This record gives sequence, structure tokens and C-alpha cells, in this order.
Amino acid sequence: MNPLLFNDRTLKGPGVIARVTPTGTQYVASVVAAAFSSHFADIKPPKERKDHQLSTVSTVTLRRLMLETLQLDKQLVSTTTSDGLLRIAIRNISVSSSAVLSGELRGIKLQDNVTFRTPSLRLDVAIRISKNTGGNPALKMESCKILTQGIKLVTKPMDPRNGKSIADGIAIDANSIFSDMICSKIDHIVTNRVNQRFALLSSRISLEDSKNFDIVKIIMQAEERMKRLVRQNMIRSNKTMRRNVHAHTARRISRDPIRVRGIRQTDEDKFHLILNSFNFSRADSLMLDYSMLSSPSLTSRGIELQTSGEVFQSGHVTPFGAGPIFLPRVPNPSQMLQIVVSDFVPNSLMFHGHRIKLFDTRIDWTTPQFGPVMRTTCDLSTGSLFCIGDLFPALREMLPDRNIAFVFTTLKAPAVIVQTEEKGGIHFSLLGLIRLISDRNEPIGEMEIRIEALMKMKLTPKSVKGKVTIEEIQFTSRSPRILLQEELDDAGFLSREILQRMVNDILRQGIPIPIHPLFKLVKPKLTLLPRSMLLETNFILNEHIIAQLTAENLIA
Repeated sequence: MNPLLFNDRTLKGPGVIARVTPTGTQYVASVVAAAFSSHFADIKPPKERKDHQLSTVSTVTLRRLMLETLQLDKQLVSTTTSDGLLRIAIRNISVSSSAVLSGELRGIKLQDNVTFRTPSLRLDVAIRISKNTGGNPALKMESCKILTQGIKLVTKPMDPRNGKSIADGIAIDANSIFSDMICSKIDHIVTNRVNQRFALLSSRISLEDSKNFDIVKIIMQAEERMKRLVRQNMIRSNKTMRRNVHAHTARRISRDPIRVRGIRQTDEDKFHLILNSFNFSRADSLMLDYSMLSSPSLTSRGIELQTSGEVFQSGHVTPFGAGPIFLPRVPNPSQMLQIVVSDFVPNSLMFHGHRIKLFDTRIDWTTPQFGPVMRTTCDLSTGSLFCIGDLFPALREMLPDRNIAFVFTTLKAPAVIVQTEEKGGIHFSLLGLIRLISDRNEPIGEMEIRIEALMKMKLTPKSVKGKVTIEEIQFTSRSPRILLQEELDDAGFLSREILQRMVNDILRQGIPIPIHPLFKLVKPKLTLLPRSMLLETNFILNEHIIAQLTAENLIA
């Protein structure tokens, strides 16, 4: 553990806090509403009412009610957030439904097919967002109201008086009729599609997978594992039932201890089946935890949530935590998303990366741009007028005209401390070991290296990348007969460029921005804060993936 983080050992705050602003909330709601609308006609929830008796014409019943079409304009979706609820209002929804008339009116038996439609339905839905046991979102429809205007009835020619009475009766009951059909479908999609799929989705993914995260594929694989587990449990249950039939007579006389052991064994088998459904093959890889730590807060500022943001190695504990971090008090109206990332996130990456030797690197005579420099002797014939031998004359005299490799490893986890630009920005600290090896694979010597540097940050849609400017370099020889301390003291300034390249190679992969893979950031802006970074950005939701998550069947 880096000494710069000793004071962080008792901290336990979130690594990331995020706010979806009112602008972002409305955009998300419009995309999700459009996805929902494309599936409405195909949804058949089990509690959907199929019949409706007209309240003003009690002898007439609409049977086999069916929602035929539902079309909406995303521009007519509005949202508010308050009291822990997301309220969504959609105006001018075009809806058509069909039914079969049943009953009798004015002595005429009714058996007609009828279609009724409205171009101006209003839908008001309130959704509560909480955290499921896996740290992913869980949605619950708290209320759903329908308001209709301008019902138009289409039917075969009938008695004009009957036609008007039925049309008026449907218009009076339209709010109730459409509420029964539409609200039950919304609840079905939320409960049986979105929530069930989020429950299958792990909130921890490997850093490698985060680069090309396919949420639909991951959920499909999880659904298949779940189905396979259910089938296996059913087979085991059938076998247990057959064994229990044979033991029936003995159970009538006394409690059969063998059966009790059988039940215990079955429970253990189920437990092992659950364990076997997970993939432990990447146990030593680094994982990114973007799980929510608590249920989101929904206020007039938008939707705010806290997530872990920790990069960790399975089976190992991060010995430090994140300190207090804060969102701006007022949302930025021109941005959809505001995220504050604690420097705990990159530090957890570097701590566990150090454990698995993620930052080990080698520079030798085959390394592009540095190949000619990695020699003990150099002249015009070698392609370079400067080489390692010029830094270390004792090494040149001992091993003339040889190729040399620098093999770097971290001795302690690197660390970054983020401060405002006025206080110097980002401070980067590294302690490592450089081993010198000859072109005959012979160990030559070792030296420690300590670097204190300042870092500039560059944002991409998926990561924060750093570029280091070295402020201080200190070498300490572990092989004083070959690597003279006096020469190492002189080499610090001359080797700055090489070492900056080595450190920047360590950071070239970037620090992942721990946001949900459904988002793609657009023109992110970065501001440095005490021990954290503020990211403000717009974003694009993958509408195809959103539509997949609400569809009955997933397609990879």
C-alpha cells in the first residue's frame, strides 16, 4: 500500500456519485417510452382484463378487448422527479383497440366487431426506483392514470341510435378501458422483463470485458444458465420423489433418518448447482464494481445515486476507502449527466494491479524508438549517438558493445492524489525496481526508482487517460559495484525522457469511467476537485439495447 493512502484506511464512502439531471431524465424517459410502445401490442399480461361491461349501457359488454396499436412522439414525453418517484407524462398518444360487442340493445342482439381509437390519449405514470440485491436498478410502478379525448368508433352499419349509444358508452368508459389494457402492460414489462433481466445482470464486470460489454449477450447467457439450473433441479426433484414413494411405508411408522439425510443432500446439491452456474475462471482478473450502494435519490435536482466504483481482485480486500465526495449543489441544465469520481477508483486499480504485476514492463533493444539506445556502446554504426552506456560508464567498461534490457516492476502500488488545479492538480507517486539484463539473459544489476510527478488528464467516452510530467527522480543502486550511486545521481536528469515513456506506458490503457455500459458519453468535460474529479457530459443511450431489454425475447 502506498504511504500516501495511509489516512484513507478508515474511509468507507462511495467511489462514485452520479446525477442524471432533469435534462437527462427526460431524454432517458423518452427513449424508454419509445421502446415500450413498440412492444405494447404483443404483450399479454396474465391479469389483463378481456371484457368490459359499459357503465351507461349495462346490457352491452365489450369482449375480447385487444390493444391494436400505440404510437407516441418522443418529443411529447416530460418528466419530473420528487418524493422518491419518477413521474412520466406522455401527451397525444395515438391508440386503437378492438373488441367484440356482446349483449342486447333496443331489442337487437349484438355480435359485431368494433374498433375504437383516439389520437390524444394522455398517460401519467409514477415509477419508484430502488436497488435490487445485486446492486442494479429495480423499478416499481406506483401509479398509472389514463385520460382520453375524442374517441372514434368504427363498426359495421347498425341502428344509428345503437351506434351512438355504444359510442357514447365507450367514450365515457374510455379512461377505465384503456387503463386496464395499457397500465397492466406497463407493469408486466417493468416486472417481468426489465427487473428480471437486471436481476440476472452482474454489477461486477472484468476490466477486459468492460471494453466491449455486450449487455444483451450477458443477459441471454444468464437466462440460459437459469433455465438449465431449473431443468437440473426438476430432474433431481423427480428422482427424489421416486425415492420417497419407496420409503412411504417406513415413514408412516417412524421418521426415516435416511430421508432426512436425503433432504439435506438435495439442498446441498442445489447449492452446488448454483455455484456451478457462475464462471470462476477469471478469479485472478481485475473487476470493476459499478453496483449501487443504496437506492437512488429522486428530487428536483434529478436522479442521484451512489456506486462503489472499486476496481478489485477477487479474494483480496482493498485496504483503503473513498473519502467524502460531493455533487455540485445545482444541476448543470446543459448537461445530462454529472459524475464525481473519487481518486479511490484509480488507486484501487493501481493497488490490485500492483498485486498481479499489471504494470510490469520491459524496454530492450527491440523496443520501437528505444532500440538503438539500449546498448552499452554506441556510435554512428549503431544508429544512435547516445545510449545507456553514456549514463552508466562503469557498466560500459564491464560489458562493452552489448544490448541491455530494463525490466521494470512496482515495489509498492502507485498512487494518485487529486487536488484542484490551483493546488497543483494530480500528484502521482511511484516506487519501482529496474533490473538490468544483458542480451544473453544474464542479470547485471538492480536499482530502485522513485518518481514524483504531476499528471494531466484526457477524457475519452470510456476512460480517463493520464500523461505524466516527472518533477523528481531518485535512483538508489542495489548493485553498487556495477551501478555506481554517483552515476545514478547524474543519470536522473538525462534519463527523464526514457522514464516518462515508461510511466506513460503504464498509464496508456487509461482508468475506466465506472458508468453503466448502457451509456455512451458525448463530449465529456473534466474538473478537478479535492480528492475527486467532476465529469459533466451528455450521453447517448443505445436504443436498440433498450428495446431488447423490454422485448419478450432477446436476440444477440
